[in-house]
Amino acid sequence: MRAGNDSRTVVLGFMIGILAGVFGSPAWAQLKPELDAKIPAYQSAGHIGGSLLVAGSGTMKPLTEAWAEDLRRHYPSLKITVDSTGSEAGLASLFEGKAQIAAMSRRMRQQEIVEFKREFGYEPTEVPVGVDALAVFVHKDNPLPGLTLAELDAIFSDERRRGLLYNLRQWSDFMLEGDFNGAPIRLYGPNRLSGTASFFQEHVCNEAPLKKQVEMRAGSASVVVAVAQDRFGIGFSGIGYRTSDVRPVPLASVSGGRYVEPTFQSAMDGSYPLRRQLYLYVNRAPKAPVPPAVAEFVKLALSQQGQQTVVAKGYYPLPMQDIARLTAFWATPLRSAAVETPAKLRD
Repeated sequence: MRAGNDSRTVVLGFMIGILAGVFGSPAWAQLKPELDAKIPAYQSAGHIGGSLLVAGSGTMKPLTEAWAEDLRRHYPSLKITVDSTGSEAGLASLFEGKAQIAAMSRRMRQQEIVEFKREFGYEPTEVPVGVDALAVFVHKDNPLPGLTLAELDAIFSDERRRGLLYNLRQWSDFMLEGDFNGAPIRLYGPNRLSGTASFFQEHVCNEAPLKKQVEMRAGSASVVVAVAQDRFGIGFSGIGYRTSDVRPVPLASVSGGRYVEPTFQSAMDGSYPLRRQLYLYVNRAPKAPVPPAVAEFVKLALSQQGQQTVVAKGYYPLPMQDIARLTAFWATPLRSAAVETPAKLRD
């Protein structure tokens, strides 16, 4: 086991824990990033009716629900439904033609894109809408200074594909003292329909299955609640779900590497190992009409108001250069669809 690390990192983590306990905000008491004033404000498109289903990520639920509520205020006649069962379920709903927008906390895999193109004749339209740090949470009283990805893999997967030679089952494996000495490491994760679970398995466990001992919870928020109630628990979830009762563990990519806190700066500069983007996926046929409700939902998410919501919910906004590129794409005049329903699967 690694003993110790940069003492300044431990002190910083301790101070952040104190601040989080005082403020207890979803953005976990770190300074919130300032939005670029050049991000355009959302402009109403006039009257829009019909219905819109946004299905997918539980991690993104605070965002998709807030954006939906904002859009309802602009278009009272528009019926918007948000189903946050999980990224996998959202993608299936997009394939089946039930949802117009799939919200995903991971990027579509190449094979999924190939299958989509085989079915519809074109690729899905990918829209990054924010940045997230997948955080590993422990109870606020847990003094663990940090973890390497190999150690994290050995905690959550029996196969240990990152090369650690032994399994990690007790907190004494990390030389923790007091009541942590000899206490079992209890594991929590979101359900298997979650993009967060898929991302964790891919980027931490190298696609190996999670241990049977992992207690699967309904969603990202439930994972954090479980860890907050379990002194010996550890779980993974989006950073936006942090509360004052849990602490994100600093992570190092390799043994002997620097422990990195999941902050806005580390997510932006790529130094935090489990940084990820959050996406909306749309079934948008080339040169075909786009339902106005779909276009306006995307435009709102990319607007000044939409990115303010990203920050307010504890996530990180897109860089201005990405906003400019995406806004230009969606600002292209879109013909109104005669029927505001998604494309159906071909028989």
